[in-house]
Amino acid sequence: MLRGNRRKIIAMVLTMTMLSGCGAANQTNEVSHNVEEDVILSAFIQQSVSSDSGIWYGWAAQKLYEDTNIKVDFYATGTQVEQKLKQYIAAGTLPDIIGFKDLDQAQMAMDAGLLLPLDDYKEQLPAIFETKEYQKAIAYTQEYASDDTGKLYIMPTSIGPVSSNAYNWMPLLQWDAYKKVGSPGIETLEDYLDVVEKMVKAKPLTDQGEEVYGFSLFSDWDKYSALEIAALSFFYGIDTEYVSPLMETDVVNNETNSILRDNSIYKRALKFYFSANQRGLLDPDSRTQSYSNLEKKYSEGRIMFSWFSWLTGTYNDISSGYVNNEKQPDGYMNIPADDMKIYEAPDQTIGRNWYFAISKNCKYIDKALEFVNWIYDPEVEQYLYNGPEGCVWELGSDGEPKVTQEGWDIIDHKTEDIMPLSEGGSLQDGIYPFNALGFQASTVMEDGYTISYRYWPSSRGPRDTLAQKEVNEMLGTGTIAEYLYENDMVAKSSMAVNMIPTASDEMKSKIGAIGEVVRDISWKMVYAEDEKQFEELWDDMVTKAQSLGMDQVEAYYREAWEAALEKASAYE
Repeated sequence: MLRGNRRKIIAMVLTMTMLSGCGAANQTNEVSHNVEEDVILSAFIQQSVSSDSGIWYGWAAQKLYEDTNIKVDFYATGTQVEQKLKQYIAAGTLPDIIGFKDLDQAQMAMDAGLLLPLDDYKEQLPAIFETKEYQKAIAYTQEYASDDTGKLYIMPTSIGPVSSNAYNWMPLLQWDAYKKVGSPGIETLEDYLDVVEKMVKAKPLTDQGEEVYGFSLFSDWDKYSALEIAALSFFYGIDTEYVSPLMETDVVNNETNSILRDNSIYKRALKFYFSANQRGLLDPDSRTQSYSNLEKKYSEGRIMFSWFSWLTGTYNDISSGYVNNEKQPDGYMNIPADDMKIYEAPDQTIGRNWYFAISKNCKYIDKALEFVNWIYDPEVEQYLYNGPEGCVWELGSDGEPKVTQEGWDIIDHKTEDIMPLSEGGSLQDGIYPFNALGFQASTVMEDGYTISYRYWPSSRGPRDTLAQKEVNEMLGTGTIAEYLYENDMVAKSSMAVNMIPTASDEMKSKIGAIGEVVRDISWKMVYAEDEKQFEELWDDMVTKAQSLGMDQVEAYYREAWEAALEKASAYE
């Protein structure tokens, strides 16, 4: 999302050039906002990890202002977001609107008495309390995530069904280099080492002469483990994030165990990256670089392997010129190993553990409530997902919404696109500052169509890129979802992963102390001199963690997981 001076310049240019289409139609309504005094609300949205800060501008912010006379001043999140949150809580001065990215964060604010009970203001929040799809999420949160008060201090996001073909964790390889080495079969995780090594030899430098690495990591998001290393567990249907980063929760067998077991996927993942480093395939900046720096490397095509379906930088964007290159189609493409069971998120009847809340000390309580009501309004969310009618999409004579050809140009060329409105910006700006809205993108609305254009019938047509078509041909299916299901390679998760209560202060203290040890030694293991040192470091980590209470932590989460499975049955 562009903010500050750059966004203002774009807005001025667009206004002066008087863009045609829906922009012209919109300009007639620019002054139709209320006469009441403008209000600026501060917002600290941790779900959106960004160094951007400042007043929100663009077509979506314009609608907010026209509807409510509210402007939003986003505070930068970026690195060390939890430390920033703790500083706000310690000072008792939370920003007006807060986005929490897990229940532990929200619990800290509730314990400090800094959040507004939303259910005391039901009349001002009809979008939340009168929308039927939100009611189970509200009831669950009041009962199990309210600091035992029965109040609604935090409102979940991403409520609704998970779409098929939406896999967050997916092994990706740079397609052209993979083809150049013969598109070899990959049976296990470890096979990527041999394949990627050949790929780097086939493409040691980018076209710009920059060094290419097989693998690269970052540590911005580490909490109690090396999180991006642990993320490989999701290739095998094992959660190492939502229940606890110190636990491996197998959603196929519904079992949870410590990541420090000798046969854990965490140790396997550490060994995987250790081996990559031994072969000279691991980016030496992995431990110290920021996420934004890593993303830039992906955009430049300097990394061969990715573990997130979306971690491609701009390399997969149509405008980058790779994925639809007729002579040499390229891009980061999904290539799962034969032994994998890719984690599929559960349908989110109660939402996921990302929340929005209002600071109890907000100066403009009424306007903050108006903003939260606005952001959870289904019609507003439909607008934020798709932009205004007539820009990216239009309603057919049969009542079916369809993306226009101009709309697909805007979507596909997202690095260049400017929404044809006086305030401009990209289509993604409606979602980007929040990362998640009240409804999942695949939620079906009253008109029978999903809230987001991505899952409309007309959007599911043959729009694959040339690179993806080649991958589909290799897999023998039309989509990666079809391939995974046909080959029994999907691990469907339970909503129980979102039903783990916050631990006691004593338990949190143990978890925090163990986390410091695990984070530190994990990275040392990746860069160990040899296997002997790797194993010595592992033994040292396990010994230290056990001395700090790892057995008690494991027992706590096993009990919490069993209880969560029982709770889930009432909401699924």
